[in-house]
Formats: sequence, C-alpha cells, structure tokens
Amino acid sequence: MTKNRQWLLDRHPDPDEIIGAEHFKLIETDIASPHGGQLVLKTIALGTSPAQRSYISKGLSMHDKISIGEVMRGRGVGVVSASRHPDFQDGDIVVASTGWQDYSLQTPDSQNPNVLSIRKVVNPAHPLTMSLGILGSAGATAYFGLLDVGLAKAGETVVISAAAGGIGSVVGQIAKLSGCRVIGIAGGPEKCRWLCEGLNFDAAIDYKNENIGNRLDALCPRGIDVFFDNVGGEILDVVLAHISLNARIVICGFISTDYRDNKNMGPRNYTNLVKKRARMEGFFIFDYRHRFDEAEAKLGEWFSAGALINCEDVDDGLETMPLTLQSLFTGGNKGIKLCRVAPDPPN
Repeated sequence: MTKNRQWLLDRHPDPDEIIGAEHFKLIETDIASPHGGQLVLKTIALGTSPAQRSYISKGLSMHDKISIGEVMRGRGVGVVSASRHPDFQDGDIVVASTGWQDYSLQTPDSQNPNVLSIRKVVNPAHPLTMSLGILGSAGATAYFGLLDVGLAKAGETVVISAAAGGIGSVVGQIAKLSGCRVIGIAGGPEKCRWLCEGLNFDAAIDYKNENIGNRLDALCPRGIDVFFDNVGGEILDVVLAHISLNARIVICGFISTDYRDNKNMGPRNYTNLVKKRARMEGFFIFDYRHRFDEAEAKLGEWFSAGALINCEDVDDGLETMPLTLQSLFTGGNKGIKLCRVAPDPPN
C-alpha cells in the first residue's frame, strides 16, 4: 500500500441523530515518515466504544473533541512498519490511539493524553483483535469494573445491562468465574438465549419484550448485590429499586441517555442508595492503564484454560468503520465489536 486511507470528521451529528457514514469523509493521503522518537504503525484492527460518539458531538463531554476535518479518533492494534524510537522495532505489535486510518504516526514519549496508553504487546495472542478485545481494553474494563469497583464476590447476584455487548458479555463471564449468580439484560430473544446458552448466564431479561421490574422481582427476591451498568436511563432507575443492602452500582456507560436532550435527568430511585446503604461509582478504564498487565495475565489464563470465550463481532475493511460504530447504537452487535483493517502478520 502506497497511500494512507483516513476517515475525517465531516459533520457533527445532531443530539438524537444516529451516527453513520454521512458524518465522515474517506480520503487518501501520503504515508507519514517517522522522525527521531517516532514510529509508523500499520493498523491491523480498530476497536469501538460508545464514547467515540462523544468525540464528535457538540455537547459537553469528558473527552477531547474532534474538529471538522480531523482524523476520527479510535484505538487500534497494529504492527510497527518503520521506527525511529529505541524501544520499538519493525514488526512489534502495538496497541495505541491509531485513529481511523491505515497508518498512524506515533510518538510514544508525547505528553498528549491520547497517546499515554501506547503499549507494546509482548506476547501477542492471535488473532490480534484479541489485544483490543478480551485481552485488551474491553477485557480490562470488565475486569476492573466488576472486581475493583463492584467488588463482586462468590454467592452474590450480579445484574448487567447491555449484557450482550462487548463489555457486558465479558463482565458476565468474569462474574460466573468468580462464583456469582449472573443475570443479563439485553434486547431481543436471540441475544438473551445466547447469554444463557452460549455464555452460561443464569438468566436473561429481554428489555424489549419483558417488564424488567417484574422479572427482577421474580429473579432477585433478595435484591441485587452488584449492578454493572452500561446504559443508564430507565433501566438504571428500575434496578435501583431492586438493590440489596450494601449493593454496589458500577457506572461504566450511559448509552441510552448520553446523546439526548434530557440526558441530565437523574434517576428517581436514587434515594434507595441511602435506604440500602449502597454505593454508586463511575470509573474510567485508562485510570487503570498501569495495571493492564495484571488484567491481561488473568484474562489470558482464563482464556487458555477454556474458561473465557472470545466473543468478537468483527467487520472487515476500513471502509466499513462508520457502520461498525453505528451498530453499537442500533443494537446490531453481539459481543465485542471490532473492525479488521488488514490481515494479521505471520507469526
């Protein structure tokens, strides 16, 4: 390849508009050359996150915004194709903020917060998409969110929203491995069946076709000990009415409300936090970046033992990336949603 394809932001989405290809523009440009302390990374695969929509939205966000005409930001795994940095050699596998492009110029020593988590993968698993998925930030989010923030323990009841998504599907598996009783909330009978039959969840609630409150009454008569929340909104409110004494609510995301005009409306049942002496806490996965090796080691151990299933939903081709991201907001994904840009290099 002699050119670098890049997806640029072309238009900010309106608050209730579904993100899609019409918000981006695909161009070709020259591949950059590294200078001292830099390297060029050839993208193998790109990850997705609901947070990527906040990069390009007009509203307030904890994330730095992307301007019109800039390369769309996103994490990827790639292979070093040219290096002028002493710690990186050609052929090294690296996870970094690559952006939506075939090649990215990386400066590992930069103080830019977007590149602080550049990380060489010492013993890469194959396919390399796993370095973004269960052995990467998706797996680390599930691992630290459930065990460090949620403090889940054997015998407890764990409920997960967006349970068939990338984070939720891993959270549920870790909870089962930790001896918990696991209930997932997902959209549609097919996803709920997959959670129970494919991932060994104890039960699943179809929020599209079932009354969540009634189902929680039946499934959790003693209350919910840990709620891992990926959606916010009405589901969070219903769950707050069913928590147990000293429950922990882990706020990972709020995809159902984050981009709507009423997104700042708080849950009505938050007073139950006082009645039940419960705790609700949010977390940001890159605050744990200094412990990623710990998560990777444990997740890899479970995977090697056959106890952790690699749930990847992979699209092919950089050109599909806008629709790959869109699927997170339309319920089109099952498992960790990724986009393969190039084949894995030979082992």
